[in-house]
Amino acid sequence: MFQPTPIQPSNFGAITADQNLIENPALMYLATLGSKDSYRCMKSKLNKFARFFGYKGLVDCDWRSMQPNHITIFLAAQNWGSVRTYNCYLSALKSVALNAWRDKQIDLDHFQRIKSLKQRRVFRAPSGRAISSEESATLIKTLENNTLRTVRNRAIFYLMLGCGLRRAEVCDLKVKQVSLKSRSAKIIGKGNKERTIYFPEPVQNVLKNWLELRQLNKGVIDTGFVFGRIDNKQCLHLNSPLDPSSVTRIIEKLVAETENLEGRFTPHDLRRTFATRLISKNVDIVEVQKLMGHASVATTGNYVRKDEENLRMAAEKVEL
Repeated sequence: MFQPTPIQPSNFGAITADQNLIENPALMYLATLGSKDSYRCMKSKLNKFARFFGYKGLVDCDWRSMQPNHITIFLAAQNWGSVRTYNCYLSALKSVALNAWRDKQIDLDHFQRIKSLKQRRVFRAPSGRAISSEESATLIKTLENNTLRTVRNRAIFYLMLGCGLRRAEVCDLKVKQVSLKSRSAKIIGKGNKERTIYFPEPVQNVLKNWLELRQLNKGVIDTGFVFGRIDNKQCLHLNSPLDPSSVTRIIEKLVAETENLEGRFTPHDLRRTFATRLISKNVDIVEVQKLMGHASVATTGNYVRKDEENLRMAAEKVEL
């Protein structure tokens, strides 16, 4: 296997001490990201690139001096775990160049040379899976007791499975966005896009139960988030929202405590399950798209795992 020659990083441009941060194209790009997770992820990637060339980080990096060969050198020097990660870095750096061009910090030829760098092409089977009805029923049984923590976790699980919410959407959901009367909620999702979700009766009942318990157990500080942290003394803290990583731990713990599951799954698989079950019941994919808050039907289609089960059933018809 080809091993790139080790490269000694060095600054590719000088930055003036009085440069206005507003003119930093990396910060301009990060400001366009609607998701906190995306912001953290891309910020980390741009910092890594800047430090490779001897800068302290993305703030003092002279992005206007970045050339295509700098990007090529950086990408060639990394040990990539996946093609997707490679392409993600390249996409971020192209976006920085785009913002530099828009701000007239680089000319069109400079930008187009960076834009011409090609992503690596790859096809992999879709990641994740949809959980079966039997599995979800088993998981729900694990959430049957009525402790404060379990009632909260049950509401989180039902919202993710029954309404297709992302982790961050669960964490950012506020009481004022929820209407039990109309069985709906206004969600501000990825890309700062607003959509309305509707509660199936089981979700409505579980969420109502939690909101009543939340009202009884909340302390003096209440910032309005539907869900909050519960400490070891069973005290509910509503001074700040849950972190998405906390939702992941809640789901992982639930999976670990539940027997007879076909395999492990992630919180995002609950969202895939939501899409798959609606499509399986012949709900129009455009309606599913709106419920999930996707910008295109193609994205929604990537969430559906129905075809895998159809292929399994077809394969079982083979006669030997």
